[in-house]
Amino acid sequence: MKSYDVGIIGGGASGMMAAISAKRCGVSVALFEKNDILGKKILATGNGRCNFTNEDMDPGYFYSDDESCLRSVLSDFTKEDTLSFFSDLGILYHQREGYYYPRNHQASAIRSHLSDEVYALGVDVYLNTEVMDLDTDHNRFVISCKDRSFSFQKLILCSGGLAYPQGGNTGDGYEFAKGFSHSLMKPLPALVPLDCSEPYFKFLKGVRAFGKVSLYLDGSLTVSDTGELQFTKSGISGIPVFNISRFATRGLEEKKKVEGILDFFPDYDEETLFTKIQTAVSRGSKNVFESLSGFIHEKILNEALHNLHIPPEKPAELLTKEDIRLLCHNLKNWKVRITAFKDYEFAQVTCGGIPLSEVDDHLQSVYHNGLYFAGELLNADAICGGYNLQWAWSSGYVTGCHAAKMIGS
Repeated sequence: MKSYDVGIIGGGASGMMAAISAKRCGVSVALFEKNDILGKKILATGNGRCNFTNEDMDPGYFYSDDESCLRSVLSDFTKEDTLSFFSDLGILYHQREGYYYPRNHQASAIRSHLSDEVYALGVDVYLNTEVMDLDTDHNRFVISCKDRSFSFQKLILCSGGLAYPQGGNTGDGYEFAKGFSHSLMKPLPALVPLDCSEPYFKFLKGVRAFGKVSLYLDGSLTVSDTGELQFTKSGISGIPVFNISRFATRGLEEKKKVEGILDFFPDYDEETLFTKIQTAVSRGSKNVFESLSGFIHEKILNEALHNLHIPPEKPAELLTKEDIRLLCHNLKNWKVRITAFKDYEFAQVTCGGIPLSEVDDHLQSVYHNGLYFAGELLNADAICGGYNLQWAWSSGYVTGCHAAKMIGS
C-alpha cells in the first residue's frame, strides 16, 4: 500500500488548488480523479471563457449556513490572491464590468495552467481512478480503488456536488462524508433555468429582454435580480433567473407556492412608463403594435396585448387611458407560476451539501481530525460572476495549506 502525507479526492478547481497549495508546503501529495484529465468542469465555465473571479468579492453574494466560516475562508485567499496566483502561472487576464477572464477568453487556459502546475510540482496524479471506499486504519485514512489501496495522514475531499454530471460529478463525496458522521443539507440544482406553467412560453422561446425578476415564496418577496432575461420553451432563464434559482428550487422542494414577477421596465415607474406610452400612441396614424414596437420585443408585446384583449391592429389613438394603465401594469408586473427546475445537467452549481457548521475555519471536520472538505461539497454557493470559482480557489488553498502544515500533529 502506497502512503502519502496528503491525499486529495477530486481533481477539479478546488482539488487542483488544494494539491498545489499542499505540495508547495513540501509534503507528499496524491490527487485522484475519475476523469481522464484534471479540471474537466472548468472547460464549461463562463460559456467556455471562464469568469474566474470578480472585482466585487463581497461575501454577501454567497449563501451558506455559517457566514463567519465562509468569510474566514474568503479572507484567507482573496480576489487579489487569486489574480496574483494566476498571473504567476502565466495567465494574462482582463476585467469587464467587474468580471475577470483570461485575456484569451479560453477556459482551457485556466485548466491547462493549473494542471501543468500540479504535474510540475511533482504531485502524483491518478487519472481514470475512482475511489470505491474510504476508511481509517491506525489514525490514517485508507482509500480503496479498483485494483489498489493508498493511505494518508490527511485527506481532502474535493469531489464536487451533483451539478454537471456529464463531467463525472456523482455526489460520492457526500456518502464519504456521511460515513464520518457528517449531516447533509439536501443538495439541489442552483444557477439553473426554471420551468413555468403558462402555455405561451413555447411562443416566446429564444426571446431575450432586459428586466427584473422577483421571486415570491408563498406570497412573500424573497429575492430579486436584474439583467437580461431569456425565455425558453418551458420557462425562464438568463443570469438574473440563475441568481434567484437556488431559492426557487428550495421553495419547490419544500412544497411552497413559487411565483415570479417580471418587470420589463425596472428603470421606469408606472407613471413614467404611462407617459411614454401615451406619447408614443399619439403620434401619427399607426396601430397599437406599430406604435409600441420600439418599446419591447414584439413577441412580448403581442402577448401583453393578447392578455389585455387589445388587438395589435387597433388604431393607436383609440387606446384609452385605462388601456394604457393596464398595459403599463402588465409589463411591470408580469406574473409567472414556477412549477419546476431543470435537472443537474443544466445546473452550474449545487446548493446544499455538508454544513459549514460541521467544519472549522480551515474546513477541517469537527468530527474527525485530518479530514477536510473543499469546493462544491460544502453548503456554500453564490450568484453568477466568478464567485463560485473563487470559493473553489479559496477553499482549496485553505485546506491544502492547513493539511500540509498539520502533518505530524
